[in-house]
Amino acid sequence: MENEFSEYKMHPDKKAPVLIVGGGISGLTAALFLLKHGITPLLIERHKSTSIHPRARGFDIRTMELYRELQLSEQIREAGRALAPAWGIHTNASLATALKNKKPRNREVKSPIATKGLEELAAQSPEVGARCTQDLSEPVLLAAAKQREAEILFNTELIAFERNDKCVIAIIRNRETGQEQTIHADYMIAADGAKSIIRETLQANTIGKGVLGSLLNIYFEADLADFVKGREFSILRIKDQEIKGFMTSINNTDRWVFHLYYDIAKGEKPEDFTDARITKILEKVVGLPEIKIRIISILPWQPTVKVVAEMQHGRIFLAGDAAHVMTPYGGKGANTGVQDVHNLAWKLAAVIHGKASPELLHTYNKEREPVGLHNAEQSGKMADEYGLLKKINWKIFGSFLLVMLVGVLKLKKLFPRLAMGKAGGLVGLPDYKYPTPICDEKMKTTPYAKTGLLNAEPGTRVPHIWVEYNHEKISTLDLLGKDFVLFTGTDNKVWKEATDNINNKMQIIIPIYSIGAKGNLVYNEKSIKEVFGIGETGAVLVRPDGFVAWRYKQQPLNHSDSLFKIFHAILFIRE
Repeated sequence: MENEFSEYKMHPDKKAPVLIVGGGISGLTAALFLLKHGITPLLIERHKSTSIHPRARGFDIRTMELYRELQLSEQIREAGRALAPAWGIHTNASLATALKNKKPRNREVKSPIATKGLEELAAQSPEVGARCTQDLSEPVLLAAAKQREAEILFNTELIAFERNDKCVIAIIRNRETGQEQTIHADYMIAADGAKSIIRETLQANTIGKGVLGSLLNIYFEADLADFVKGREFSILRIKDQEIKGFMTSINNTDRWVFHLYYDIAKGEKPEDFTDARITKILEKVVGLPEIKIRIISILPWQPTVKVVAEMQHGRIFLAGDAAHVMTPYGGKGANTGVQDVHNLAWKLAAVIHGKASPELLHTYNKEREPVGLHNAEQSGKMADEYGLLKKINWKIFGSFLLVMLVGVLKLKKLFPRLAMGKAGGLVGLPDYKYPTPICDEKMKTTPYAKTGLLNAEPGTRVPHIWVEYNHEKISTLDLLGKDFVLFTGTDNKVWKEATDNINNKMQIIIPIYSIGAKGNLVYNEKSIKEVFGIGETGAVLVRPDGFVAWRYKQQPLNHSDSLFKIFHAILFIRE
């Protein structure tokens, strides 16, 4: 695809600061975050519309924090409201036998984080996870991106590209009219999915187990609303000698998916499974003869673990499934992509706006590749020899039980660190720390370093606490997203002088908030030392993506030039 350019193609029809290739969850979310930072991207998507297939069924806590930042969390939650009660995994020969003896619940089913004993874990975020399939979440994201004036071209494909030190040159084509355009973009984000053409063209090195099995994604219609009401479930693993697969809920009424294993070693092929054959399989899986079944679509797919070793290739950045293909088990695929582009967007904006060195962009791979690799490997461990979801994972289940027991017994001193270590990452709290903060504090340097607590340690997501600001109850996370932010103790006169100096010298606005009973963020529940690890004269500098860049625990700086040097170090600016 590279180097297919004639001389006349060197003259652009259009220029763009960022070209996003792929209009799925990761690509649309990238557009929204770039827009928030004042960058108007060009996004192209080869399909005519957003996804019509109900994949990526849920968003974890961290992703919902990010959609909260975009003021979209409630819209996402509402779009997936029908799927919201779908929690729990059953194993049986059919749905009929799995639910036969289960009495309907008399209470609303909420997120697992709302379970008794997990209150302290839930208190670490203003959000909970949400159920919402890809065919419902993408239209929400697309509508918001259009409203916020992103330039989006559907039914448009990338047919060639090349890169140099100054830009990425891309040829795109309207698939309906055949009209071609040459785009000169400062940077390109490859969000073009698990079969990424850009990744393959770049010949990006990958690691991982690879393909784990061969499955058919069978999307079907069956009116089971009355049968499952009050007994909603997430996954039904089929225990049958002839059928290997699992059924997932889509809307808890008439839409479902069955993932059927077929054995390529025995010569089985997707085309061997006719609609008539699959209908008989589904009838057995459902186990209710009176229920009519209609197949909507059948898509072959292969659960795979494949992660690129390098997410940056010059001015091109891989994100989402293009960077790390993983199984759906554990639900981290789409979530990891959303969190990739959130990390990348503020860095691209800082460089494009001339406030940071391009060297800042190298931290994208350093921070996100280990997270993607970890999530992909964990998802692979949840797959059995057929590539299907394993039986109950006692290590995970046991971790949750232990955390819940400690929570119920109210062993609060033991709980926070145990909860983050055992269950934080599973529910979507960022249980890792990035390796690039500026600090004198000792830090682990392993690629995927876990944090014991979200207590403002450099490299970790800043703590969430509820505070009163201008007579309104908000989360500390609600103050983040666009600028660097400085949280301080109540004695912050020196910090105000320091941030004023930064504003004047670097034209970087740094909002400053003091926390405490007499701070502008009113907080009385705990001491600031207990929550943020600083004294009354200390400070915590938070990046636009919510991760702590630097922390000064005790005394204020002797002069504001020190903070100025810290910013230069964070943004890789050479004096």
